[in-house]
Amino acid sequence: MKSITLYLVVAGATYFNQLDRFQGWSGTPLTVAGVQASAAVGQQLADTPFEAAFASDTSRAVQTAQLILNAQPQAVKLQTLSTLRAPFYGGFEGTERAAVWSGFATKLGYPSVPDFAADQTPSELQTLLHDHDADGLAESGTEFWTRYQGGLQEVVAATRDQGTALLVVDSATMRMIRYLATGNMATREEIAPSAVAVVTYTGDKFTLQASH
Repeated sequence: MKSITLYLVVAGATYFNQLDRFQGWSGTPLTVAGVQASAAVGQQLADTPFEAAFASDTSRAVQTAQLILNAQPQAVKLQTLSTLRAPFYGGFEGTERAAVWSGFATKLGYPSVPDFAADQTPSELQTLLHDHDADGLAESGTEFWTRYQGGLQEVVAATRDQGTALLVVDSATMRMIRYLATGNMATREEIAPSAVAVVTYTGDKFTLQASH
């Protein structure tokens, strides 16, 4: 069975990150700090030769990937796939995250947002948004992951067996993959922009090798 190593890098900080807004398919540029952090990740990974590189077609993912690839000694072509986009938040796109999660925590009887978040899987959090989106546009957890797995299969097909590839993700996707790899409720912690994790992807199984 084909197995590849993926260096997952969360897209650099954008103005929506700075404003604590839901940012799925919406495009906002990297902040100055986001550019600097992405370039720093590139330097950190400069000695890791990537055979392939992938990102969604959102501006933040493309900008982050290019900044990382600029540090590679050999040119690596970036492949962009719409299937690798973050979850679509529908009517919640651009709204304040803290206010939305606080509302859910209160409605569901949790004493605090951390208590609420610690009791939900990443898929359950996404499905809550889907179920409460007045516009009926937000993806459910299952819809998101089914779409994203399609993108991952394209990544696998374009990377040789035992090969190494860069994959720029968003924090929600990183949280999902870490949960699938470890079974731990990664929602207990915030996953910051420019975070890095290394996973082995074999079949449809993730094995976490390192994260920082």
